[in-house]
Amino acid sequence: MIAVIFDMDGVLVDNAHYHERAFAEYFSRYGIRLVPEMFGRGNEELMAELFPNESRERHRELANGKEAYYRQIYEPHIKPLNGLIELLKDLKANGILTAVGSSAPIENIDFVLDKLQIRNCFDVVVIAAMVKKAKPAPDIYLKSAELLNIEPENCIVFEDALAGIEAARAAGMKVIGVATSLPKERLTETDIIINSFTEITVDRLKQIVI
Repeated sequence: MIAVIFDMDGVLVDNAHYHERAFAEYFSRYGIRLVPEMFGRGNEELMAELFPNESRERHRELANGKEAYYRQIYEPHIKPLNGLIELLKDLKANGILTAVGSSAPIENIDFVLDKLQIRNCFDVVVIAAMVKKAKPAPDIYLKSAELLNIEPENCIVFEDALAGIEAARAAGMKVIGVATSLPKERLTETDIIINSFTEITVDRLKQIVI
């Protein structure tokens, strides 16, 4: 048996541009610029790094403000990554367990799952608040495997971010890179790389774990 775990940002949806725009516009007053190494990381850790002299309450306020702005500008454009819905249906038809494992705020996860109407496609949803450490630590993916009652080595993770790829590798899982947020040449620590889910099948997923 295998299980498939999906990161959310840049995987279920191709939304990096909207996160970048929200980040750039919301934090422009502070002179902060988004870089690829920030992708996939938890807001609490990132805000603490960017604003070391601010309180945790202020960190949450800053992160929540940016995320609310992101949802506002992305809502009119939200759509699933090409081939996602078809793959999710095929996974269910073949009895393959599925999970979302994301460091994103729960408000963003709810936003995507509900707007795309895909919540019932997943057996488990794991968020940063459920574990001690966000990505690049392996906690989110290990928790996903635990809740799915499957060994990590039988899990395949779809990831677009360097922090997430590192997390999946540290968890002992296979990783499929999704070239949405970063170019393919940046996703070298993966088993294969795809541009969208139209390039993957259930049979190929099974072959990756063998």
